[in-house]
Amino acid sequence: MKSLRKLFATLRNTHEAPGDETFARERPCACSPEWPALETTANGYVMRALPSAHYSIMTNPEIGTFVARCTGCHARYPSPWVLDTNEPMPYAWAREPDDPR
Repeated sequence: MKSLRKLFATLRNTHEAPGDETFARERPCACSPEWPALETTANGYVMRALPSAHYSIMTNPEIGTFVARCTGCHARYPSPWVLDTNEPMPYAWAREPDDPR
């Protein structure tokens, strides 16, 4: 449990990508076919996401700030989703120096 707290403490602003004011607007998907692919960000790194029958502990909106969006129109995905476990996590952010604040 302690390691989960440490992980969540290191995640910053996972609900938006730097410089992207429209990261995940609440609206229907405008793509054809709908929801061609999903993506999310973790500390500014874009990662693939997958539709799911359930949320994971990291993607549950009641626990954290992760959201998934359509890769085409950037609409916020309204259903449960998970991180694509076939894609390696970008750990470069873990080597960034801590904010001294």
